[in-house]
Amino acid sequence: MPRFPLSPLFASLLAASVALPALAEDSLFMGAPVQVGHTANGASINQAVIDNAKLVRHQNNEPYKLTEGVWIVPGLMLNSAVIEGPDGLIVWDTGEGLADGKRYREEIRKFSDKPIKAIIYSHSHYTKGARTLVEGEKDVLTIGHPKLNENMQISGLGSYYSEVEPLQRARAYQHAQIALPEQGPDGKAGFAVSLGESGFIPVNTPVQHGQEMVVAGVRLKFFTRGGSDTDDCIAVWLPDRKVALNNMAWPWMPNFYTPRGAKYREPRDWTLALQDLIDLQPEYLISQHALPVSGKDKVLKTLTNYQDFINLVLDQTLRGILQGKGPDDLRDFIKLPRHLAEDPNLFQSYGQLDWYAPAIMEHALGWWDGDAASLVKLPPQASAERLVPLLGGRDKLLVEVRKAQAKGELAWALELLGYQFRLTPDDAEVKQLKADLLRKSAYTATASLTRAFMLSQALALEGKTRLPRVIPPNPAQIAGNPARFVDELRVRVDPIKAQDTDAVMRFDFVDGTQSSVALHLRRGVAQFVAAPATYSQKADYVLRLDSATFAALFLNKQGLAELLGSGKVELTGDEKGASTFLALFDLYKV
Repeated sequence: MPRFPLSPLFASLLAASVALPALAEDSLFMGAPVQVGHTANGASINQAVIDNAKLVRHQNNEPYKLTEGVWIVPGLMLNSAVIEGPDGLIVWDTGEGLADGKRYREEIRKFSDKPIKAIIYSHSHYTKGARTLVEGEKDVLTIGHPKLNENMQISGLGSYYSEVEPLQRARAYQHAQIALPEQGPDGKAGFAVSLGESGFIPVNTPVQHGQEMVVAGVRLKFFTRGGSDTDDCIAVWLPDRKVALNNMAWPWMPNFYTPRGAKYREPRDWTLALQDLIDLQPEYLISQHALPVSGKDKVLKTLTNYQDFINLVLDQTLRGILQGKGPDDLRDFIKLPRHLAEDPNLFQSYGQLDWYAPAIMEHALGWWDGDAASLVKLPPQASAERLVPLLGGRDKLLVEVRKAQAKGELAWALELLGYQFRLTPDDAEVKQLKADLLRKSAYTATASLTRAFMLSQALALEGKTRLPRVIPPNPAQIAGNPARFVDELRVRVDPIKAQDTDAVMRFDFVDGTQSSVALHLRRGVAQFVAAPATYSQKADYVLRLDSATFAALFLNKQGLAELLGSGKVELTGDEKGASTFLALFDLYKV
């Protein structure tokens, strides 16, 4: 496992980050010098990211033996590990899709022909290569957290409200760099995920915190307390080999907030999980995305620095809150001690430090910054309508934007331009200028998520790609649980159009569980009715249909009149009234 010396640029960037807050006057986005490098596919990216990757991540896909009976099957961003026992193999994580599982299997067969006896899911993100990984194997244990199967059933997006999953999927589309080309300056770089077909196999052996087990002749101990980016993480301890496998210590700054949206990532839970690892005193530490760490002292330093960083971010955020700072003030409040700022495993190559404190404050106190004036803040559109004339109008504002652009003050240029863009989003010059600023900011950023979102939106502004606003659930998902999606229609009702409506529509599903559910649209508010037979108001309209037909109706693939004409829906009640009822709900516009 090669290690590389720090380049002068990377060393200076790390040193500077000790003192500089995330968006200070001389930050990367406000004129600090940046050297742009290029990855093997020609992608333009901050050179410091390339330098850092050589220190903490694999640079090829060749499998190798870490220690006796433990192999690493690496990837540029995602790794698997194989534990060899007397009776067979245990595989840690299966990848993002069927292609990953197939590759892992092929690589494993280069060093062992023993049967795969078990797979272990570290968490719900890398579960989808299982089917091809264990193809042809018999009686394979699938080991994971007790919550993992449930989380996979609800998409694995980490939603507080399942109704917003379509928006989260659309954000994940940008997050995963799907809109970016494979080659060239705007090409994929960093955490680019290939979202292939899922081969997830449900957990058949859930484990509890502290549980011990012998699999393939290997002693294992499992830890389920706490977690990192999901609430279904496990760590595994091999006591006879002094090896710990985990999803808690990453080769980049822990990401307490993700722009694609997810449940709050509790820092205290993360530190609990890290403490379990520290207490084990491993000699080898295996992580999903990082080079393994070898040597008890090095492992301890890695885990302790990671834990200390998490505690520092939480504690300093709370310190700032107690000083009266609001979410925007907190963005540049946290300062790192030198030893943490210089730790390559805490580099901002995935997310940005300035995102985390506002997210923690939102969880702790909500959105209000404490200034009474912001309790009556104008909507952004109204502010733009007043500010642009004060700044001298469109042309003068664009002159100032270009001045800021020339000085490398990209954050300020984007903020200024944002007022005009809100007023004239179809203005060709404004769109291109915003695209230029986003592209320059993307090449400047160290965080791969920042680069991914900025380049995706720059290309969309230039008409080179189309970014979906939402990505609806697929028909099979809807058909699998139609009652859930009848319920989710609630959030698509237009309250003004529906303010004079008081009616109930019942859905009788003729397949599956043959259940009946209803929606009561009551003067602008839709209420889900799980048991219409005992509900206080009888149905005005009854649709008798199968779940696949409901999926077509839910997704606006077919309207009620067409479905009635084809005989796929039987209606009890007035057709015009039923059509009017359904027209009060938003159509899916992607």
